Amino acid sequence: PTEVELNKEDINKRARLIEEALTSYGVEAKVVQINMGPTVTQFGVEPGWDRKYKEIREKGQRRLEEVSRIRVRVERITSLANDLALALAAPSIRIEAPVPGKSMVGIEVPNIVFGSVALRSVIETTAFQRIKARSKIATALGKGAGGEAIAADLARMPHLLIAGATGSGKTVCLDSIICCLLLHNSPDDVRFIMVDPKRVELVAFNGLPHLAAPVVVDSDKAIKALRWLNLEMDNRYRQFAQAGVRNIEGYNKDRSPGEGLPYLVLIIDELA
Repeated sequence: PTEVELNKEDINKRARLIEEALTSYGVEAKVVQINMGPTVTQFGVEPGWDRKYKEIREKGQRRLEEVSRIRVRVERITSLANDLALALAAPSIRIEAPVPGKSMVGIEVPNIVFGSVALRSVIETTAFQRIKARSKIATALGKGAGGEAIAADLARMPHLLIAGATGSGKTVCLDSIICCLLLHNSPDDVRFIMVDPKRVELVAFNGLPHLAAPVVVDSDKAIKALRWLNLEMDNRYRQFAQAGVRNIEGYNKDRSPGEGLPYLVLIIDELA
């Protein structure tokens, strides 16, 4: 799927509205950066100055001379969140104050049209490839508010909870993670244990050669699967100790294909 690009004129109009709204409340600020994401656009706002002037009379004429200036406090911008949302006709906005590593405040405004994020568009980024170079279970998670690719090493988490409202795309996200792991690994590299109490989401993966067992749909069998995983974890720790290594990467390093241990990934749909 192609990603929706917002009209540049609309984006620039929103930037002007932000500056005008802040100015109307006596806050000098300028939009210095615009990062377009699939669902929100982040406007980087640089706080201006609070200036003090004194009146000077010379030869019958009056003029104002600046005597001091202090940077506008970040709190003055964050306190205007609701007023900015009103000016932009947005249901809500999010303010990141300040943006980490930058001397600006981030104002995230929902896009008029939401764009889809193609899995390929994240996998082909430098951010994902950098993680993939050091880990077999690199996962593409999506794109951030500023359109930057979000990827992670599942081995370093090592737990991931996907939460969200009904219809927000949790299942699509989970399917994308599974597809990402399947794309780069054979059954010798990664094995899945999937638990699907609702019997509607993960059962579609039955028959996959990467499954350590058929998708578990019964709660009693799910408990047995978890116990087996716990025993397998203890067994692997003993194997690592005997081999004098710290983790699965070290254990598999000097072994030929098919002789190493596969990663085990447990996926539970509807954990509650």
